Amino acid sequence: MGLFKKEERSSITPTQPVIFVPQNGFTLVTTGESAVNATPALQSAVSTIGNDMNAVRFTGGQSKVLNKTDFTDIYRSLLVDGNSYMLIQKGANGIVTDLTAVNNSDVTINYEKGEVTYTINNTSGDEPYHSGIYDNSQVLAFVMNRGIYGIERYVGHSPIESLKTVLEQSQLANKQIESVLKESISPKLHLELMADAEDDTKAKIKQAFMNANENDSVIISDSQVKVSKLFTNDSSNDNLINLSKTLSDSVNSVATAFNIPSSKVGANAQDDAQSSVDMIEKQYLDSLIHNYLSIILNELREKISHQIELDITPLTDFDNTKLIQQTIDLVGAGILPAVEAHEILVKRGVLSE
Repeated sequence: MGLFKKEERSSITPTQPVIFVPQNGFTLVTTGESAVNATPALQSAVSTIGNDMNAVRFTGGQSKVLNKTDFTDIYRSLLVDGNSYMLIQKGANGIVTDLTAVNNSDVTINYEKGEVTYTINNTSGDEPYHSGIYDNSQVLAFVMNRGIYGIERYVGHSPIESLKTVLEQSQLANKQIESVLKESISPKLHLELMADAEDDTKAKIKQAFMNANENDSVIISDSQVKVSKLFTNDSSNDNLINLSKTLSDSVNSVATAFNIPSSKVGANAQDDAQSSVDMIEKQYLDSLIHNYLSIILNELREKISHQIELDITPLTDFDNTKLIQQTIDLVGAGILPAVEAHEILVKRGVLSE
């Protein structure tokens, strides 16, 4: 028997649903996109990371076509599904002329003898790409949290998949908090009779009480009936506090899953109290580069140009304030000639010619 598992011919469509089993009448969540739409913290994480990725510009080889390409849907698909795809269009001279986004559901990965191809089916007929089998070099395949063997090396997994239990608990907590608030606003009434009574008599007393107090804020009773309100969240019940903590923990879990500071998804509980705003921003930027943008950059370098680089200044100095101050300081210290400083600021669009 051989020591290594034999790699067989296989195919897979990587957009497998993220399924959360419904409990207590909950809505069934079948995809990562559904989970995002149902969870504010996930919406925040996906939109924050996606928008910041989209703000980054490309420099170096064939950066012109890259910077005119809309990567919005590509970045979102990567975050939500763990995979996203684009077809590379080239001219006769081999220069890339366009990049076309492909729906994840239209892609099937084929793996045979260590070689990968992609079968693309334009199922709607409305997409700007043709059905067919494409070579690995023709497809930009952005893959997050890939597997380690065979075809699994080409299948990504979104951080959302790790949040199955957390999101179920969050949904349960939300439902229970809603129930508590409704009962607090309009609590049930407890009628306690001063003497034992038959079921038929109890039913008649209940109906008579309801008739007498229908649509009235004032409760009427007689000396034979004691009335009290039933609250789910009374002074001896810390259920609401515990439920709120569950929601807070779920927000922090989303931040942990996406490896970003919790303040980026609307909570500060896990952010170190001793951390400055600058330190938190640096942690976030490091994660953005190494966990997300690196996936994009590595694939672009492999299949388009090794000279492609990222320009993150739109994130770190969006209004050029830092550049202007650094330039002034360098000129003032005699390190940078005024002429070169002027050229730098013109190139960055701070000054006109």
